[in-house]
Amino acid sequence: MRSYDFRGKECPEGYVLVTRVIDNLPPGEEAEVLMDSWRCAAMVVYALKDSRLVRFNVEREGNVFRFVFSRA
Repeated sequence: MRSYDFRGKECPEGYVLVTRVIDNLPPGEEAEVLMDSWRCAAMVVYALKDSRLVRFNVEREGNVFRFVFSRA
């Protein structure tokens, strides 16, 4: 699993970086993304909530959001 740390990145930069990770993720692979911007995290969740190509899980620990993405 590839890991990316986008803590300290504000929107829209953090959101753009996450979409690049997802776009470059091969099918069947997973990627972990850490971010601390709740606005970016909310944008990611909203953008992917109806996606059939990308599955994700998000957990919050303090002010850090941990996403795990996988492509179908």
